[in-house]
Amino acid sequence: MSTNKEPKTKPGAIFHFTMKVHGRSEGTCAVRLSAYRAGARIRSTLTGRTFNYTRKTEVEWAQIFTPPIAPDWMRDRSSLWNAADLSETRKDAQLAREIEIALPLALDRTRQVDLLREWIVDELVTRGMVADACLHAKAGNPHCHILMTLRSVTGDGFGLKERAWNSPSLASELRASWARAVNRHLEKSGLDIRVDHRSYAEQGIDLIPTVHVGRPGPFNRERAASKAIANAAILAARYQPSPAPAPARLPATTLLNQRRRRLPAHTQPTPSPFTGFRGNPSP
Repeated sequence: MSTNKEPKTKPGAIFHFTMKVHGRSEGTCAVRLSAYRAGARIRSTLTGRTFNYTRKTEVEWAQIFTPPIAPDWMRDRSSLWNAADLSETRKDAQLAREIEIALPLALDRTRQVDLLREWIVDELVTRGMVADACLHAKAGNPHCHILMTLRSVTGDGFGLKERAWNSPSLASELRASWARAVNRHLEKSGLDIRVDHRSYAEQGIDLIPTVHVGRPGPFNRERAASKAIANAAILAARYQPSPAPAPARLPATTLLNQRRRRLPAHTQPTPSPFTGFRGNPSP
């Protein structure tokens, strides 16, 4: 028996787009969030701690995008996120918004970066956000973390918080625009694969979707394992052959006639001598 395993094939492009807000209630700060995603070493002015994630080797590209009105110091990661931390005074303050998106495997690294730059400028910077993008080149799973500020930008620094950026409709618009940007770059590269941001139900596809498992850690190992088991059951049910349709039921008289035709001649039932006779027989 051969022990060689077939290598798993990866799709050329998948749609993955998540958006969430990070706050102090998580026990973190904006400096730590940015240092981890950028694989950098940054000291927090607010806490006095230094966060060192320079051992992360998967960060292949990182860039900060700012509106034209933003001061130059906002293009420095340490200055930007220390200012974001210091601008919030509440113990449960929201600090940053993050978008995590999957990058098409079918595109090379240069085209992936071009796709990111185009979309970030068109969809985020034009709305007044400062975006800190970091590309993580994991094997078979290239993706990008985009950390964004929550306050408006002035010539001197941060202004008021933009509540319009919390709108669910904006999140839907960004999801759709990312799918369009990916498909545009796939078409430009001469590829015939596409992604779709809509759910199976919205596409009219009668399938049960799988759930995102994520990376198992010390606090979510059991939950990740249960999600993986649920996904395996969903995929097994999706790809197993459909059962054969049950045969149509025939009337009882038809079944009896078919049975008689299959019997040999000597086993055919003998007709009764009284068949068709009405009344009492003669003594």
